[in-house]
Amino acid sequence: MTGKHRTWAATGALAAGLVAGAAALDRRLGTVPLVTAPGVALSCSYLMGTFAARNRIFGAPVSVDRIPGEFALTFDDGPDPRFTPAICRLLAERGHRATFFVLARAARRHPHLVAEILSTGHEVACHGDDHRLLAFASPREVERQIVAAEDAVRLATGRLPVPLFRPPHGVRSPWLARVVERHGYRLCAWDGAVFDTAQPGAGVIAARVDRLLGPGVTVLLHDGDGSGRGASRQQTLDALPTILDAAERRGLRSSCVSALVG
Repeated sequence: MTGKHRTWAATGALAAGLVAGAAALDRRLGTVPLVTAPGVALSCSYLMGTFAARNRIFGAPVSVDRIPGEFALTFDDGPDPRFTPAICRLLAERGHRATFFVLARAARRHPHLVAEILSTGHEVACHGDDHRLLAFASPREVERQIVAAEDAVRLATGRLPVPLFRPPHGVRSPWLARVVERHGYRLCAWDGAVFDTAQPGAGVIAARVDRLLGPGVTVLLHDGDGSGRGASRQQTLDALPTILDAAERRGLRSSCVSALVG
């Protein structure tokens, strides 16, 4: 079982335990469903706060302004020498800008690519160190993830990442947002679901993004493999020209998230 599946199982077990405990208390008190109903509501709230990236229960993600003609294009899990430079250059040549949420693990391996992201006009933000899910990570571990990314980006570029943090898979704990804010960062989520990492084909990826496009939308794509197994992101790269064509037909230009945050 992978770390991702272990997290799913553990959060599911905790949510089920809340409901079971409430039901047991109701049976003992003879008050069904006086306690069970709030237990179910609490369980659902916990799952939503943990897994729904735009949910505000465990902290409000940053809001991107709906500026006419502007949307945010973001890339997670890089940098990767096979795909990141080509993505950066293609965007720059077409007059688009993007935010790259880099992993410290990848940035340490390819510091020149982090510098290239900046040199081609894009921005670098924080995605933590090793892509582990943070649903049960202690505040100290969350801090370690942020500091590791800061150190890697600073070593590569001489500056810190922009103060935006995207937890891997958008998974959060009840305390993660407070730790992130204490370090001067704001949570960054995304709109819709493209799932380019499933490699459904470049045409499918482009079509899914096309359905999302609009002013103020934040699109999530990937230029690297967070699992560390080196999966290809060629389909994402191949889909990008079609995505930019669709955006430009709508009069849209992608900008860095930090430029769109009110």
